[in-house]
Amino acid sequence: MKMMMRLLRVWLQDLKRWPVLGDMKTMIRLLPVSLALFLCGCGPGYTYAPWTGPQSNWSTGPGGYVRMVDNVPLYAPGQYPSRPYFLLGSVNTDSEDNLAKAAHQQHADAILLSSESVRRTGSIAWAAPGVYGVTPLTSKVITANLIKYK
Repeated sequence: MKMMMRLLRVWLQDLKRWPVLGDMKTMIRLLPVSLALFLCGCGPGYTYAPWTGPQSNWSTGPGGYVRMVDNVPLYAPGQYPSRPYFLLGSVNTDSEDNLAKAAHQQHADAILLSSESVRRTGSIAWAAPGVYGVTPLTSKVITANLIKYK
């Protein structure tokens, strides 16, 4: 145990025998590395599952309600495009901006919204003099299909 502590102490010292955590120069040198790791650790904000089955004649419609999100058409549940299309895959996310980002990154032409739900994940109790309350915490889950026109 003493040997492990000694090795740990030597490991935590720099060349001048000053403790690393107390050396301002070392902390300043580690700041860009830690910021880079923090920024690179951010994921795309969605999960994508590609469609691997056969492409059939998917449902089309004469017209429908279309909302544009970042120049990508977003069809509401039950609404279908008027042109034939290929199904690229499914996306799960928490915002429509992430859906548009997924469509751009997967080279999709449009998005068919399957479901959108909000569920309660917890609550926060708060109080002030003479007033108290509970605020619910929620999370939004959006499921959609990415399509490419034929």
